[in-house]
Amino acid sequence: MSETPFRIFRGFNDESLKWAARSTFRLDHKSAPSFRGDPMAMRIVRALAARRAINVKETLESFETFSRIRRRLRAPKVADVCCGHGLTGLLFAAIEREVEEVVLLDRHKPPKADLVVDAVCEAAPWAREKIRWVEAPIERGRDHLDPETSVVAVHACGVRTDRAIDLTFAVNGHLAAIPCCYNQTAKQAPRALRDALGAQLATDVHRTYRLEAEGWRVEWGAIPEAITPMNRVLVAHAPRS
Repeated sequence: MSETPFRIFRGFNDESLKWAARSTFRLDHKSAPSFRGDPMAMRIVRALAARRAINVKETLESFETFSRIRRRLRAPKVADVCCGHGLTGLLFAAIEREVEEVVLLDRHKPPKADLVVDAVCEAAPWAREKIRWVEAPIERGRDHLDPETSVVAVHACGVRTDRAIDLTFAVNGHLAAIPCCYNQTAKQAPRALRDALGAQLATDVHRTYRLEAEGWRVEWGAIPEAITPMNRVLVAHAPRS
């Protein structure tokens, strides 16, 4: 099977740079030149690098996830849940002009989260009025989201991916998720699937059946494995009357 390529920062497809894709070093003036993309992406990267607020891996992961889901989550409102710094959601605010609101939801707001918001808004000033930060557990997400909000959950660990699915059902929205940390969730899938497919694949097959049983149409994709081995992207399209 061929490797999934980088779409936004294609220079990382070069074997000499792939090793850097998982770097947890801060994005700064030294690492920023490795990022070569379209003008908006470069403006955001330069602003992030100036603030040293986020690492290289998280930057690449957010951009590459966004590139794969932006056209599939068509909705005026998007929620990035268990969002950490919230860069994936912020890219919707900056780049998708038809998006009217982006909710960044996490139990605790990271200390550098405001720096990440400031960086994106320096590159895309129109984004600021769209952004709403909410400090709350994902289980309370329904209290803060409007109906038909699209839900994004990038590496929502373990059962948090399943809570993102619950939230998707509650608001009747589209979903994009990159699951990870399967230890807590593997037993949800039937044992026969776990034995035949392994815990990770079996768990996501089980999640797919769960979504489709409720009427959602599911597609699978991937971000580059050079960023993370847990690179599966689940996209679920809500039923619409």
